[in-house]
Amino acid sequence: MDLLEIFENFDTVPAFPALNMIIKWHTKFFEDKLEGTNVNPSELPYIIRIGEQNGELTQKDLSNLFLVSEPVVARTLKNLEKKGFIIRSIDQKNKTRRLISLSSKGFEIREKTLHLEEDWCNSLFKVLSEDEKRKFNEILGILAIESVRNYY
Repeated sequence: MDLLEIFENFDTVPAFPALNMIIKWHTKFFEDKLEGTNVNPSELPYIIRIGEQNGELTQKDLSNLFLVSEPVVARTLKNLEKKGFIIRSIDQKNKTRRLISLSSKGFEIREKTLHLEEDWCNSLFKVLSEDEKRKFNEILGILAIESVRNYY
């Protein structure tokens, strides 16, 4: 019996194992699609977020956004910088801060990632109606906000 058959035998898959499974397959999708690009899936959230606020984020900002320690962020940024995806520069308003921006290579991989994310979502959500997609996203957003509220 293969993995798909095992899950198809359940009436429902509990929420957190289901979310975990989706995340694992999402990661596998990106590993396969980005093979040869010298970027790994764990770096993608950094590339996406840095690109959204290009030149406005610091290492501390990323640590707060991703709920990871500054040493973890520092290690990831060092790798991204070594690979040529990001540039760090001194904040002209506060010389003690280093701002992070994407290089042209970083923007290229960000665009590719955004297109791949759209492909992934389209493939995943093809079994849902437009109304179901809207409701799912609405519920997921509510749960995400509630998870933050429960933490603080």
